[in-house]
Amino acid sequence: MNKKILYGLIIIIVCHLLSGCEKGDDKIKFFLDDFTIDKYYTDEILDDQYLDFYGKWELNSISGGFFGIGYQPNFNFLEIKEFGIYGFIRNDTLLEYGKIEIDEQNNIFLKIRFLPDNTVENIFFYDNEKYVELVKMDTLNLSSPCCDRYDYHFVRVK
Repeated sequence: MNKKILYGLIIIIVCHLLSGCEKGDDKIKFFLDDFTIDKYYTDEILDDQYLDFYGKWELNSISGGFFGIGYQPNFNFLEIKEFGIYGFIRNDTLLEYGKIEIDEQNNIFLKIRFLPDNTVENIFFYDNEKYVELVKMDTLNLSSPCCDRYDYHFVRVK
């Protein structure tokens, strides 16, 4: 009888420990959660084919510029939220937020501008005009439309 009780307690403890485990994705903090989706626009601004643009992206690298080597980044995450809200994050601090303005979108490309909220003084892109390229579901490239400007390469966090 004691063995049955011991086995039963072990099973209960193991089940309890396993149910307490969390996936890493559940711990990802979103800094734009406090912003309502209608902060800048009342309706969705992106066509269906570009909805995967929304999410949290970790900066992987910066390329381009005059010598093609980029520069030392001053942020490490970009969050993009419905409807066209963005935020630059460094470590655990929201550094800048604002709205995304669509310059042009069609079946071939999406061209946007990052417009900081007027209450924010710091600019985190050297130029705010970018082409959006989504590679599969996990890679985002924000490319400049002209030479000698910077391109930003991200991987999806969530």
